[in-house]
Order: sequence, then structure tokens, then C-alpha cells
Amino acid sequence: METRNQRLIRELLEEREEPSDTSLRAQSLRRAKANEPPRTMTPFEWEQWYAEHGVPEGHRRGQRAPRRPWWRRLFRRR
Repeated sequence: METRNQRLIRELLEEREEPSDTSLRAQSLRRAKANEPPRTMTPFEWEQWYAEHGVPEGHRRGQRAPRRPWWRRLFRRR
């Protein structure tokens, strides 16, 4: 939604910009077309989605070395 002042500024500057659709429906449609995983679902829905589409790389847990406690990192001790 464009405010009155924004419209006046746009008209003064003679900008011709197409309004973009920022609704949730439009965002979910863009995400679906881009083949991106959804962002929020229940644990049961995630299980179903993983079964149908597989687990995306970003959702897999890596084999990282355990982090040292914060106080050892702070004082640089082993």
C-alpha cells in the first residue's frame, strides 16, 4: 500500500515503477515455482515433505567437531 506522500514523491519524480505483489500468496507461489523448500511446517508435515522430496542439503546435519565452551574460546585455552 502506497501512502499519499509516497505517491506525491513518485509523481514529482515521474517514476514509473510497477507495483510488486508482496502478499503471502505471491511469495509462496514464487517459492513453489523456484522449487525451494517451505519455511514453516509441523514436524509431521516435514516428515511427509522429506519423504516426497528428499532432505535438502541445507537441512542436513554436518559432521562438525564439537565446539569448545565459550569461556575457553574467550580466553583461548584448550
